[in-house]
Amino acid sequence: MRLNSLLVSRDSEVQKPVAEVFDGVELRVCEDSITALELIGRSHFDGFVIDCDGIERGSELIVAARGSRSNRKSVIFTIVNETAAVTAMELGSNFVLEKPLDAGRLSTYFQSSLRKMETEHRRYFRYELAIDAEVIRRDGTIISAQILNVSDGGLALRLLDRAHLHGSVTVRFSIPNAKGTIITAVALICWSRGPVFGIKFFGMHDDSSAAYAEWLSSMSLV
Repeated sequence: MRLNSLLVSRDSEVQKPVAEVFDGVELRVCEDSITALELIGRSHFDGFVIDCDGIERGSELIVAARGSRSNRKSVIFTIVNETAAVTAMELGSNFVLEKPLDAGRLSTYFQSSLRKMETEHRRYFRYELAIDAEVIRRDGTIISAQILNVSDGGLALRLLDRAHLHGSVTVRFSIPNAKGTIITAVALICWSRGPVFGIKFFGMHDDSSAAYAEWLSSMSLV
């Protein structure tokens, strides 16, 4: 799944260079703040480009993104007039540019933020799959399970045996790569709906962590 970003601007002198710099990113264009606020409230974007100089209530979009559970860690590029640059940074913008938009500077900022955007993409998006796993409770009981989806920070799984989980557990499973790498992670139970549990990682060996990150990266390119 590709990175995705929201561009809020009705200015063709902004839309064109942003589209060129963000080539390869799924870029959604919105030309008014009301629609943009609705999108921020219901959707996740890895990055935002907000033309505060050409859109009314542009500064509200920065505040809305930073206050959104889905977008609070996304990268925000803001286009402002000279007097509003400091305000945009105070509201939470990562990068501030002025008009006329310097495509070279935007490209530099974009390249420097790619890693953060990719990390946010992996953290937020869950990749659906079906993998056998074992859940090990603190008393040593091993419970068979099936992983339903994975993300950078955790996963959801369905228990195949009747059991109740709470607190911390150990999760062990093999990822479908050429080596069949075994991932072992200490995790915290965050939610449950019947036999399905949401698990957040908080401890993973360096080898497992590196293999898991590489696996997620390979899926994000599909």
